[in-house]
Amino acid sequence: MAYFEKRRFRIRIESQGVVGFLRYFGYKSLCFSKTMKIILMISEFNRFFSSRTLASTYKPTFLKCLLDIGDCKQDEGKKWVTEGNTFSIDLNFVAARFLRYYWPLLFKFKLRQEATEKPIVVYKILKEYEQKIGVKSTPTRSHMCSDEFIQLRKDTIKKGIRPQVLKKLLNDCNIYTIQKNSILLKKEIVDFMRDNKKTLESALNHVIAQYLEGINSAPNISRKLEERLPRTTLKNIDFDEIKSMQNHVCFYCEKKPTKFVQEHFVPWNFIYSTSNFNIVASCVECNSSKNDKLATAEYVKKILQRNTKLKKLQYGYSSEYFKNLYDSCLRDYHGVKRELWHP
Repeated sequence: MAYFEKRRFRIRIESQGVVGFLRYFGYKSLCFSKTMKIILMISEFNRFFSSRTLASTYKPTFLKCLLDIGDCKQDEGKKWVTEGNTFSIDLNFVAARFLRYYWPLLFKFKLRQEATEKPIVVYKILKEYEQKIGVKSTPTRSHMCSDEFIQLRKDTIKKGIRPQVLKKLLNDCNIYTIQKNSILLKKEIVDFMRDNKKTLESALNHVIAQYLEGINSAPNISRKLEERLPRTTLKNIDFDEIKSMQNHVCFYCEKKPTKFVQEHFVPWNFIYSTSNFNIVASCVECNSSKNDKLATAEYVKKILQRNTKLKKLQYGYSSEYFKNLYDSCLRDYHGVKRELWHP
């Protein structure tokens, strides 16, 4: 069954019927021919969301790239979009976004795309250009559209998009026609995607998250795909409790700092949430040195002991839960071959 996800509600196409579905999206009075075109177009999206043949995240990610066609900015690849009754989209437009969407999944969240350790093609390409792109901050769309990455986009089109998704997606969602170096989309399809961008993006993220959750143990994958969650901190009263339990010394080096910072024991990029059981009071130096690493086993024992004394713990917390969280992070994020951190 196909669901269009959006935070607090779901629209079920089968139960609403086409008329109800069109009304929801604002199509109240249409001529018969245009109505039929829209019905056929929506049926293609319905067919995609109903598909059980997803073998990777390439197809939904490709569709996410197309959502930008109707409202992209000049420096974000608008030069590659030729408008008219039929839109022509150069594959460079797609490749730039393709790379932009996969970058945080690889470098920031370290999510696997295959059940085996063998990396997918787009991961290999990003790794090849790792130094040129940088790994500290997520690249912007305009950055990936710049002349600096002409060869990177060419490699992505040649090795990833053409053989892995371009023709295969049409089996599940026939909304474009393939040209030599571009694709063609009808104006009504572009308009529909632009007008309902947030809903479609949410639905596609849901599909991607479902696939990734099957091969990754990392929590909060759907929130990571949204990329809008700011790093949160504990309330002062809760952090004061933690500092007091540590006798106002750094959890790691046990020195008395001039300033404390809230340090995620299991790295933020893996857990993507802030809870008191995973926060320690750290000096700036230890926090900076540890960065996204995991601390050695002695500190696991230390925080588990500390957590038994916390006044409030979230529902479902247990020592076993925390050990499993640490082990999952070690295996899937930190890496078992990478040296564990200690001050």
